[in-house]
Amino acid sequence: MSAELTRVLLIEDNPDDACLLREALGEARDARIELIHVGQLDEALRLLGQETFQVILLDLSLPDSRGIETILRVQVQAPAVPIVVLTGLDDDATALQAVRAGAQDYLVKGEIDPRILARSIRYASERKHAYEEMARLAADLARANKVKDDFLSVMSHELRTPVVTIMGYARLLEADFSDPTTSEHAKAACVIRQKSDELLGMIRSILQAVKIEAGEVRIAPDTVDLGDFISDLSKSYSVPVEKNIILEWEYPAQLPKIFTDAGKLERILRNLIDNAIKFTQEGHVRISVCKIPDRESVEFTVQDTGIGISREVLSVIFEKFRQADSSDKRPHEGMGLGLYIAKKLTELLHGKITVESHVGAGSAFKVTLSEWLTDSRSVRSSSFTAFFD
Repeated sequence: MSAELTRVLLIEDNPDDACLLREALGEARDARIELIHVGQLDEALRLLGQETFQVILLDLSLPDSRGIETILRVQVQAPAVPIVVLTGLDDDATALQAVRAGAQDYLVKGEIDPRILARSIRYASERKHAYEEMARLAADLARANKVKDDFLSVMSHELRTPVVTIMGYARLLEADFSDPTTSEHAKAACVIRQKSDELLGMIRSILQAVKIEAGEVRIAPDTVDLGDFISDLSKSYSVPVEKNIILEWEYPAQLPKIFTDAGKLERILRNLIDNAIKFTQEGHVRISVCKIPDRESVEFTVQDTGIGISREVLSVIFEKFRQADSSDKRPHEGMGLGLYIAKKLTELLHGKITVESHVGAGSAFKVTLSEWLTDSRSVRSSSFTAFFD
């Protein structure tokens, strides 16, 4: 069975080079190629609008067009046709620019032989097809992600209202069941409220993740007294009655004032602390804060004596919906969004988050914020910075 005919448009103003290329194609084995030659770009553009070609051989030095502009004009007229650029012996830089601009390959005129020419034409078609397939898949993926994010956002908004209502009625029931004879009912109402609170937290996490993905999270920095900030945060935590753990807060009496988004920083630390408590049954969860003068930065560490994370999982725990144990029988509930949100918010604050962990020995998450200023008057609201008193 004979090979399929390939129509090639040669755009070359030098008759000698065109003749050599025609001869090389004539000697190419296992290739049926029809070569159409034109000497100017305008004529080529006219042909591309009237006829079908599988490949374009394009010289970038034409009487009516030169350089990268030539390839761009061809792409506008025939975006689906692969292009092989023809260059001189000392024109590799221009050829590489052309490839970056969208050409599939380039050939040096003085080094072309029949085998190389036929292979380049064949590969150019394959590369163009592969590129278009990848572009199509990327567009499909982008659409799918958009649909998913829109769905999550709408569902989260719709779910939040009934959950808040359930929580309100559960609190009313808890207050009404003060009689000892109704203690079981009070316990049931308490469970309803607790589980509703957990569900509301999941919904809020989904909404936060969707906003992060959509680039809708904005930083609102302001001066934050870090000592007061940590003190207030510590007062909002207590030891869960069902766990044999101690919450330890370690920070010096004098902490710097920083210029950051207090709400985002609190969310980062809460996600890390909540995770540490969830995965620690006994021992301690230690939250420490320290100033690092040499690097003009501040460091927050959340360290626990929990179950730890295996080395295989460490590289993916900050990904969306990732969990160390994703099995249906895992003992710890969650959606795998806490660490993802913590990492993204840390990056928005121009910070860095790292983790060290050992299975059975616990984990230590460290958040480092830097880019300090010594003069608060020079703070720029568009970026995260901080300053010391």
